[in-house]
Amino acid sequence: MLTITCPICETDHTRLLKQRRERGLQLNTVVCVDCGLVYHYPPVVDQHRQKLEISPSQWHTGAGITPRQRRKLERRWAGQWPLIRPFFRPGLRVLEIGCSWGLALGQLQDRGAEVLGVEPDPEQAAHAQRQGGLPIIQARFEEVDLPGEKFDLILASHVIEHFPQPLEFLRSAREMARPETRLFLETPNILAPKVSPRRLFSLAHNFYFSPQTLKWLLLKAGWQTDNLQVWRRDAFQILARPCEPQTPAIPPGAAQEVVRAIARHQYHYYLKMLFIWRKIPWWQKYWMYTPDPRYGR
Repeated sequence: MLTITCPICETDHTRLLKQRRERGLQLNTVVCVDCGLVYHYPPVVDQHRQKLEISPSQWHTGAGITPRQRRKLERRWAGQWPLIRPFFRPGLRVLEIGCSWGLALGQLQDRGAEVLGVEPDPEQAAHAQRQGGLPIIQARFEEVDLPGEKFDLILASHVIEHFPQPLEFLRSAREMARPETRLFLETPNILAPKVSPRRLFSLAHNFYFSPQTLKWLLLKAGWQTDNLQVWRRDAFQILARPCEPQTPAIPPGAAQEVVRAIARHQYHYYLKMLFIWRKIPWWQKYWMYTPDPRYGR
């Protein structure tokens, strides 16, 4: 069993948020009472998935490549490109970690980038190679050996929350960066989730970030946030550049914002009928996936 401490604070000073069993696995979801980072303790690791005979794609989205999933990835890319576009130029070396079907890589390759993808799921990796003609390494990122390789843009969309050790992931990405490299991350926002309280803490995700906790983790790994895009509900994006690793200054009471947000979601989701609104396309377009005015870029 892999035991961990908070990767931001490096302490085991936590409060239990939820405890349950799913598919025979015990999930203990905790919050660090110092910084507010939420995570499973212990985390869900590959041995658990292998025992249940679940592939990476089935673990998260279900089996098969469907038109519905493709539309979801297309919408996601449309929201990502505005943050990437100011930095992008033809000829950039791009690495995407967890590239799925290769939709984003294909878009960047069509714009003149030199691309490489890493994807653990065999079906999705094969699809990206076959349909998109993309260079894909079918493996977990932790297993990939690219000695001396440097990239200008590193993408990880809805990936960091899956890692059992996200700080090590960010440090490994830092070793592949040049001084001018940019790291793009997108992940669900624990302060404004779109899923029901029952699905909030899932088997697929090990960590649940707020914009602030992810910025602190990035800083500790040697990444300085350049740009931040927070949607009103569901997710947020960060574009970061390399810097010297630093110990973040965490103000007292930082965890309370996260704890209060989770508590509000327990009744707001049903009281405000978010289970209906979040599925209405015009509400998604004109409210849900519009910038949260409380955050500046």
